[in-house]
Amino acid sequence: MRARCRHSVSLGLLLLFSMLLPAGYVYAQLPPEVNARTYTLVNPDENVIQNAGHLDDFFEKLIQLKSTGKGKVNIVHIGDSHIQADYLTSVVRKDFQREFGNAGRGLVVPLRVAGTNEPLNIRTSSSPGWKSKRGIYVRQPLPIGVGGVTLNTIQPNARITICMSDPLYDYSFNAVTLFYQKDPQSFDFSIQDSSGTEKAILTAYSGEPFANYSRVLLPASTNQITLQALQPTPDKKQATIFGVNLENGKDGVLYHAIGVNGAKYVHYNAALYFAKQTQALQPDLFIISLGTNESLDYPYLDKTFDAQINKLVQALSAYNPQARFILVTPPDSFRRKINHNPGIEAVRDHIVQYAVENGLAFWDMYKVNGGKYSASEWKMQGLLRADGVHFSKEGYAYQGSLLFEAIMKSYKQYVPLRHP
Repeated sequence: MRARCRHSVSLGLLLLFSMLLPAGYVYAQLPPEVNARTYTLVNPDENVIQNAGHLDDFFEKLIQLKSTGKGKVNIVHIGDSHIQADYLTSVVRKDFQREFGNAGRGLVVPLRVAGTNEPLNIRTSSSPGWKSKRGIYVRQPLPIGVGGVTLNTIQPNARITICMSDPLYDYSFNAVTLFYQKDPQSFDFSIQDSSGTEKAILTAYSGEPFANYSRVLLPASTNQITLQALQPTPDKKQATIFGVNLENGKDGVLYHAIGVNGAKYVHYNAALYFAKQTQALQPDLFIISLGTNESLDYPYLDKTFDAQINKLVQALSAYNPQARFILVTPPDSFRRKINHNPGIEAVRDHIVQYAVENGLAFWDMYKVNGGKYSASEWKMQGLLRADGVHFSKEGYAYQGSLLFEAIMKSYKQYVPLRHP
């Protein structure tokens, strides 16, 4: 039985979600007066994945999933504030899941509990006593794991509630993977349903097969759980949570979005458990959307930037040798709201050069969006916010539809060549 989040779903929220839909999609659940807008900001011929041959193994997994209806394909999308709110990635996730099947919501982090913005289709709350750290604050003491944001408490019985509240898509779940600190000083966790009934206990015994995460199957599907810290012995002093992966037990695509406001490549490289914990997600594809925050340092550009890209790719590859990569260049934007940002083009050139030299796939979002000075046009169309860096919900939805379209172009070219 699916529980209801405390927040009711209003027509206004449905209209807001409609803004996330790519042009051309129509849903029966939406009021008939809601129409997706169409834009001509992009030359469709340029909206392609470059070096798409790198993705052959990923496309093979999609073909097997499509032809048999069996199995899972895992995509991990890593980024900054463009990704944290999930506006762009929500569109890509739902497009993939409509085409290949919905295996669940994937990785979530209680970002509201951490004092920052979280996706619209997630509602999290907590008891008092939790502190947090974003991955950009490297010198603060808490370790960073797979979610890019860490939560910690020293309060026994402290709680965090996570509820799926998507009005258009069923993200109920019956499998939970909790990423958390597991050592002799860490609390255990009770997993409870919406009625407060305990469904499972996860211990912090460090000798378990997987370091710093545990997976449990629930007896029935739900859209809400509460994690309660347990102190079975006095020597257990704290609890640290890195993220929660939610699956429904079905075949299809899991699209995990990991975004941290202000993040750069260097911040993910400094995260103690980040690369290692991604292996629990069994990724077939990494999409990395970083570079905007590096560009804001212009005219200074970190001399180690190429090395930082390489460090992250190599670390992820070491733990996930089966995974393939799409590097995404940052879109054109402004500095101080109104000034052109030449740092974007410089960062874009480094990312493209690294991808070409290392044979990785890349999506040149900078070029697809229109290249130099294109931010002015996006702003005139109401798709770029007043800060000149972040896009509107509709702008991100448009970009998400473009990314999915680019990936599908390469996929559809691959299928008849390898499977005539």
